[in-house]
Amino acid sequence: MMGILLLVGQLSAGAIVAHVKEVDLRIRDFTARAHMEVISQGETKERVFDLMLRRDGVNYRAVISLVEPQEMAGTRFLIVSERGKRNRQWAYFPNLDLVRSIAGRDQEDPFLGSDITYADLSGGAHLDDLVHRLVGEEAVDGSTCYLMEGVPRHRTSYGKLRGWVRKDNFVTVRAVFFDSDREPLKEAHLSDILELDGVPLAHRIEMRSLITDSHTRLVLKDVKVNQDLPVELFTESALKGK
Repeated sequence: MMGILLLVGQLSAGAIVAHVKEVDLRIRDFTARAHMEVISQGETKERVFDLMLRRDGVNYRAVISLVEPQEMAGTRFLIVSERGKRNRQWAYFPNLDLVRSIAGRDQEDPFLGSDITYADLSGGAHLDDLVHRLVGEEAVDGSTCYLMEGVPRHRTSYGKLRGWVRKDNFVTVRAVFFDSDREPLKEAHLSDILELDGVPLAHRIEMRSLITDSHTRLVLKDVKVNQDLPVELFTESALKGK
């Protein structure tokens, strides 16, 4: 009888995904100081930048203002991401006092040369493009999680994704990405979950390649959410005038 009650009380894969999206999309916009380390072939490259992001459903606009390394300080990027399209990008170069359109990126291209992609920046937006199933439950960092698997509805660079979603707040705290042959490509670990404006948000993200020795660590500080940032801040003209 207890087993039957547990089965009846278990959420479906669709319900879990709906909760994940609902929590993720509560964040309409946010700002943060980001510290990023990319470790590859024994070398460490550090980036410090201010990140400003505004969402419109599954689409987003982001402005990245580099602080370090010093020789790139003041360089700013505008990214406009719309589902199903290549990202559009512009860059402001302070030494030239000039804004230029630069080549757009695919969603799976690396972000600032790291193991994190532009698709990863969009949070739960990719969930609609997957067919999900609930595999079971496992613990991550002491928290019980739903273990989910998603297979893309259309051809992408990933053949399958596996995610660990905390049962208490529906935040994804671990993810593994597989290629078309279902071989693991990279793994993400999200931690330092803090609640801001009633929304739980990971402040530390680690992405590790499982086929090379590349590893990216991203730490967010001074995070603020849902400030109703106007769209005018995320335009080509605002890059230079900011």
